[in-house]
Amino acid sequence: MRRIDDALDLLYEDEELALCCDDVLPKIEEFLIKLDNILPTWADNDFFVEIIDKIRKELLGNPDYRQKLLEGKMGVVTVTFELGSSGLEIAKKIAERLGYRFVYSEILSDVASRLGVPERKIEDFDEFKYVPSKLSFFDFFQLDKSFIDFGAIFGEKTKEITFEQFREALAKSVTAFAVSNNVVIVGHAAACILKEYPNSLHIKVEAPFADRVKVYAEKEGIPYPEAEKRLKKIDEKEKEFYKDICGEDVTAIDMFHLKLNTSKLPVDTCVEISLKAFDLVVEE
Repeated sequence: MRRIDDALDLLYEDEELALCCDDVLPKIEEFLIKLDNILPTWADNDFFVEIIDKIRKELLGNPDYRQKLLEGKMGVVTVTFELGSSGLEIAKKIAERLGYRFVYSEILSDVASRLGVPERKIEDFDEFKYVPSKLSFFDFFQLDKSFIDFGAIFGEKTKEITFEQFREALAKSVTAFAVSNNVVIVGHAAACILKEYPNSLHIKVEAPFADRVKVYAEKEGIPYPEAEKRLKKIDEKEKEFYKDICGEDVTAIDMFHLKLNTSKLPVDTCVEISLKAFDLVVEE
């Protein structure tokens, strides 16, 4: 039995979908077959049922979704960025220009929900506060790969979560956001989790370390040596995180279609290059 069989049964047995969207059901089945071929073992039957539920809600609640499916104009962009490289600004502008949903801090809330642990209230942080906070959240798992006691951290009753459970929750969260289609997903190892995902473009935004230190020092109002020390630590944590999650080197080219150096290219130029790459890489 295939992992997608339960999801396909739900897809074709749904009377509301048959009435509104019978013509797109074969396209959805084709998409599920692709996912079945590329997603690793953490994607079980229940996860594919979750995917169908998300697609169903989009079809019934979003009039444009069905038409975009028929036209093949569905896509996903991931943006991975080095802190101080203006990557978040570029990602937001790409999402705005494409008319796509921008997904960033929502991922940690979804991961926490999947694990049944308290959510981190960091939605309003800018990138210079969010990135270190995000990495601190991941550090809970990276410091001890066996389990983390959330009861000790949050002062609640004990709840032990293994690193494997955390990694699976993150992969499911990122993939579930991607399935909603027409999204720009920022950070959170999305580029490696969705490395083989259909109709996706993976972008890395970088800048020389010295230039990023200057930006970081000015933003945080701290001396240059202190900024250099903090940023180096953040870079090391980010590299370790990608290695732990999917065995990839975030500084290498392997995961990305495109790397952009914002010390050489203005933000708006980076956005234009990204949009041209999107047209060329993602099926229309």
